[in-house]
Amino acid sequence: MNTEKESSRKEILKAAREEFLEKGYKGASLRSICKKAGVTTGAFYFQFENKEAVLKEILDPILAQFLLLMNQNVKSEFEEEASSSDADEWMVEMIWLHKAEFQILMTGTAGTPYEKVFETLREGLTNGFCMFFEKYGIAKVDPKLLDVLVRMRIESYLAVIQKDYSLEETKKLARQIGEYCDAGFEALVKLLKMEGSEKLPKTEYQKNGN
Repeated sequence: MNTEKESSRKEILKAAREEFLEKGYKGASLRSICKKAGVTTGAFYFQFENKEAVLKEILDPILAQFLLLMNQNVKSEFEEEASSSDADEWMVEMIWLHKAEFQILMTGTAGTPYEKVFETLREGLTNGFCMFFEKYGIAKVDPKLLDVLVRMRIESYLAVIQKDYSLEETKKLARQIGEYCDAGFEALVKLLKMEGSEKLPKTEYQKNGN
């Protein structure tokens, strides 16, 4: 009996994943999910409270892993245990392995608490950038610049996984993007320091032309 229950649960989750991926949460039909899974609506409600409960079971484990990995990557980069290219490779590999779930997160969660997940991601990346700027002596950064940097980072992940690349191709692209980000960040820090020094008041020594 337990085996049958577990089997029907897996079929419901599989059917729901396909339905959410195709139609999004709002457009997904409970009746269609049950039909694809080969179960009655009664059997569905025996397993799940409602449609949102199914979405939660599909997305929560992946989202928790992703946010944990993101925080670990920021810490590893900050402590110089890993490079940006390492972190990007790990992130896109996880996204690639769970493409369906991330596609649902990106396009199929309107009207649910998950539609704000990218706000959480943006907040985490913004905090990470601030930590790095402070580490390299930049106390204050223009919020507009931070917003652009974070959006660029997120878009780079999405641009790679939205294409039908193999895992190896995806990881290679992620590493190349990471190397580009590392070099760009170093150049940006130099520029911001130079711009900051230009705004500092001149010393008496400098005023005298020395």
